[in-house]
Amino acid sequence: MQHGRRAMGIVVFVTSIAAFMLYAWLLLASEWSLLIIKYTTLMLVACITGIFAWLGLSIAIAKSKSSRSSSSSRSGDGGHKG
Repeated sequence: MQHGRRAMGIVVFVTSIAAFMLYAWLLLASEWSLLIIKYTTLMLVACITGIFAWLGLSIAIAKSKSSRSSSSSRSGDGGHKG
C-alpha cells in the first residue's frame, strides 16, 4: 500500500513539473503567448467567481441556527405541561 502511494506521489510531482514547463514554454517562447495569457486570466476569473457563486448558494440554502432553535423550542414548549 505504501509503495502505491509513493508511486502516485511521484507521478503527480513529475506531471506538475512537466505541466509548468509546458506552460512556461507556451507563455514565453511560443507565438501563442497572448492567447495563453487570455485563457489563463479567463480560468482565474472563472474560478474566483465560481467560488463566490458557491459561497452565495451555500448562504442562500443554509438554514440559520436561530430558525432551527426557535422551531425546536416551539415544538418542545407545546408538549411540555408546566
